[in-house]
Amino acid sequence: MTRVRPVQGVQVSGGEHAPYAAELLRAAGPDPLTVRFVADPTLPEGGFRIDVPETGDVVLTGDPFAGLVHAARELAGRITPAGLPVGVHADEPGLPLRTLWTWDHSTNWDERQLGQQEIGALNPYGKGADAFGEDYRRLVDFCSRERIGGIVVYGLLRDAHGGVDAARDLCEYANARGVRIIAGIGVNAYGGIYFDGRHRFNLATHLRQRPELSAVLPQKVGFDIDEFGDLHFPASEYMMAACPSHPDNLAWHRDAIDWLLDTLPVGGINFETGDYGSCACGRCAARTGGERTSWSYEAMRAVYPTLLDTARRTGPAGVPLRHLVEVYWDNIFDLDAQKPLADLPDDVAYQYCVNRGFWYDNRDRLTADHVAALPHTTNVLRTHGGSQWNRQRHSLVADMYADMATRGGAAGMRGLTIFAEPSAYHPTNEISYLAYARFTWNPDLAWDDFWRDEVVPRFGGAGQAEAFRAGAARLDDPTATAEDLSRVRGEALDVVASTTGEVQRRWLWLAERTARHAYALTPSR
Repeated sequence: MTRVRPVQGVQVSGGEHAPYAAELLRAAGPDPLTVRFVADPTLPEGGFRIDVPETGDVVLTGDPFAGLVHAARELAGRITPAGLPVGVHADEPGLPLRTLWTWDHSTNWDERQLGQQEIGALNPYGKGADAFGEDYRRLVDFCSRERIGGIVVYGLLRDAHGGVDAARDLCEYANARGVRIIAGIGVNAYGGIYFDGRHRFNLATHLRQRPELSAVLPQKVGFDIDEFGDLHFPASEYMMAACPSHPDNLAWHRDAIDWLLDTLPVGGINFETGDYGSCACGRCAARTGGERTSWSYEAMRAVYPTLLDTARRTGPAGVPLRHLVEVYWDNIFDLDAQKPLADLPDDVAYQYCVNRGFWYDNRDRLTADHVAALPHTTNVLRTHGGSQWNRQRHSLVADMYADMATRGGAAGMRGLTIFAEPSAYHPTNEISYLAYARFTWNPDLAWDDFWRDEVVPRFGGAGQAEAFRAGAARLDDPTATAEDLSRVRGEALDVVASTTGEVQRRWLWLAERTARHAYALTPSR
């Protein structure tokens, strides 16, 4: 029988290492248990250890940024009315780089807000200024609870939702909870460092002042994704681009990154040189030898050494900043195309995006030998699967995320990045996010164990969970008729009548969603 220690209250020693984690544990009582925090920078980020002896202090050891938060949550979850089990528990992430990817304008975690958008890459912000914080604090709380290490935010700096002050508030809130806010920045594209506003480090402002530094883009600005189709960006200042061959642009970006890291306590930077058109000026054409894709490897090679050197700093809690470099999509197996990247710095993560069709056609090629042949040692998958770009924004894609994490971990990839703009209020997204969280933490997790422990209880039983999965699949089935969807709605409402609380809420969602789709398929009269 496991020995337990009674817990009538908790007092924390060493809470200055992680004040938020300390508050998760403190509880009044006549004979408080002392829990001592120890920050250990040698642990991997998120790693922790819990020592519960039969007598004396309980010791929580964790990395300085996130490990103590995870340890405190784990310890709190182990306390039962009978007491706290005696023993040692240690854990750390299997994939250390676990990141959610977002645009500010289409991140909808506060479902009360007006102005919600569900697609776009260069959009104005349509909500009220306060919505930015309301949405992202909820997302941060989810990440902290589920041990997800960071959130990429494109549009982090935008006048419409508070500029520097709002971004700083979000970073501080996230840092306390062990979640990195990773600034998504465009290099020569995507608005630059300050995405939207009359700011000296906004790209449109820069190019209006120096129009001779602009890129020469193709007539059609955009790209084609197999799962989505032809994407055309409307002409606006958001899609202005700078020439990567001009040294004044590189100097401007270097100064902007210095300003960003001096101004905000971000956890890192997601760098992207733009994927909606390569500069076609004479200087770029001569340098690249005629390279003409919607992105340019030569442009990346020209700018990244300087910018990555500028960004190489210590961040929150004294740990190094985490930088991700986009290597764009559906090209992880094209080693010849990536040769220009071989000389780039090796102390950052290189992020390869894959679409769902490409993944399923090519996933057997993701082997340890191939990953070892990539130009750099730290490589991350990022997927459009489960997002609007693959027509799956509200789809149940838990099995795909599990597959990517398991195969990626076995092959030596160091992380997985997914889109996470819709709230976990949507149960299809909730289960997909939970699969992502569990399988990136433990890529060896068995699917049946995940389904039994995480999914079945949320839908009221094993049979109900399978019925929900089948019903949700009908929403994505192009052959489903209004009658099919109405049948699913009726079955969902039967479960609603026999359940309560959060289980009922999830089934209500399916009933409403299938009703909406059935209504759209019913001919107008």
